[in-house]
Amino acid sequence: MVSRLFAWLAGLALVLVFLVVISPDLFRGYVFSQERRTSGQRTYEMYCIGCHGVEGLGDGEAAEFLNPKPRNFVNGQFKFFHFNEAGPLPSDESLRITIRNGLPGSSMPAFPLLADQEIRDVSTYIKSLREGGWGEQAPIQAAAEPVLIEGSTGEALFVSAGCIACHQFDALGATGGVGPSLNNVGSRLTAEEISQSIVEPNAVIAEFCPAGPCPAEVMPQNFSERLNAEQIQALTSYLAEQK
Repeated sequence: MVSRLFAWLAGLALVLVFLVVISPDLFRGYVFSQERRTSGQRTYEMYCIGCHGVEGLGDGEAAEFLNPKPRNFVNGQFKFFHFNEAGPLPSDESLRITIRNGLPGSSMPAFPLLADQEIRDVSTYIKSLREGGWGEQAPIQAAAEPVLIEGSTGEALFVSAGCIACHQFDALGATGGVGPSLNNVGSRLTAEEISQSIVEPNAVIAEFCPAGPCPAEVMPQNFSERLNAEQIQALTSYLAEQK
């Protein structure tokens, strides 16, 4: 019995020697584990690192196979501003919408199963990667005077008003995955309903968006101040023709 006990202890000692000398990182990880990562970093490393890279430079292992390339969070240019922010960085809510809903037509998938807290945590971690810090972005609605939207035709206004970034619309090659698809919208809504959805976005909320039920107040609330009557009519008519 004593000899067996000594043999067992000798075997255990050899294992510990292996862990400490041969594989110290493994030993520290399993015997003296002391988690220093934030929950945002853990989420990032689980879901984002493969495309966006360890340091957020958009150079993950999968990046070379992707087109368009993953966003460089450190010093790259951001392109998606769901609330018409002035830029160059999206607001917290815009960033969370992109993470939650993804970007259809690109390699950025939606993450509908992540908890709201996980989305907040990983967006905070992404912001921490920004070179020079992440300045808070004031939404354009908070400006003293609304910034007027340029354009006279429905097609031009669809682009300049930012609709192209949030809605799928095959006529202009739009693949936005935030709001409901506007393909054949003229066969589903009357011109009056389309006009109301532009000037009063929360009057009627579409039932389905790409990532699930459509949330309220995602669409900018001040188009009635930024578009004149002629522009609203032009955009309404253009969408009503899509059947």
